[in-house]
Amino acid sequence: MAAIGPRVRGAVPLGSGGRAPALAATRRPPVPWRVRDAFLVMGAGLVFLATALITGLGVYELQGGSPGDTNSRAVVEALVFGGFYVFLLGVIYVVIVHRFRSSWRTLGLRTVSWQWLAAVPFLFAALTFCYVLMFRGAEAVLGPTTQWPQPLKPSTIDATHLPVTEALVILTNVFLTPLAEELLFRGVLYQALRRTMPVGSAVVLSALIFAAMHLSVVLFIPFVLMGAVLALVYERSGSLVPTILLHACNNAIVLLIYVGATSQ
Repeated sequence: MAAIGPRVRGAVPLGSGGRAPALAATRRPPVPWRVRDAFLVMGAGLVFLATALITGLGVYELQGGSPGDTNSRAVVEALVFGGFYVFLLGVIYVVIVHRFRSSWRTLGLRTVSWQWLAAVPFLFAALTFCYVLMFRGAEAVLGPTTQWPQPLKPSTIDATHLPVTEALVILTNVFLTPLAEELLFRGVLYQALRRTMPVGSAVVLSALIFAAMHLSVVLFIPFVLMGAVLALVYERSGSLVPTILLHACNNAIVLLIYVGATSQ
């Protein structure tokens, strides 16, 4: 099988002075996997998550855990979600990397120019500004945000009040989640969609699937916006490094805001 990866297909248009534009799109050969393979990874992950939650919380109840003991439940859920993202990385390796004799570089774990790294804070600021506008509009329609379902589960916030699980929650939300989700939704799903779709259609559809998989009605539109921005950044940069950093910044700020608010 021909190597699929960072090799450029076609010339990149040169800018003024005969140099390639710093933020030019990098076109690559189509990847060998298809959309169904992306859904296979998602399905396996969801089955594992449901099984682990039922088993973990079931064992907790059988051991006589008190309904009011939110700290113990928080530990169980923190362990389950940490294990879920590790499992997801394993499934991506088995179903995509190993099965298609590919590499992590093909998925997007490749170096990127410093201009893209420098652009991450500005992209995050632009996303934050859009979130603020969205929430202001939603407040006018749905009422104060205190009445909305919170982005973080109460057990996740409770877990941050315990020293050991606090480290696990940070590791999961700020490191494992961005890495696994970017590999899945941009590296696997988006690239599979690009086999048969133009950029615009692939960006929109991958963003819709990304938002739907987070199972949040209130935050569906913000998740669509985030998914679209991440897909466009990946399309233009050819690397998951800036999307992982952008995703990590988003999760870190959400965790900081809600945990800080509940600690007061």
